[in-house]
Amino acid sequence: MVSTYIIISAVIAFIAVALGAAYTTGALDPVIQQIGIMFFKAKAEAEKKKLQAQGMKEGEDFVGDQLNGNQQASEVASGLGGIGGLKKGL
Repeated sequence: MVSTYIIISAVIAFIAVALGAAYTTGALDPVIQQIGIMFFKAKAEAEKKKLQAQGMKEGEDFVGDQLNGNQQASEVASGLGGIGGLKKGL
């Protein structure tokens, strides 16, 4: 009888090969782009909380669109800049 470890290893290897092929062909580009946008929006939220902890108020002392994370997220969404390279198709 085939060992459970061999079956699990074969399934994991198949999934890894499938993901590698999808990445190479560019099929994962939209997924990578969305992950990048989510990461940078979370970074902007952390920056906002840090500024608020320092006593600053959004709209008075800083604008949410000017936070570094939001700017990077918009660059990824439009495919510009060095971070915009997350989209392989450009």
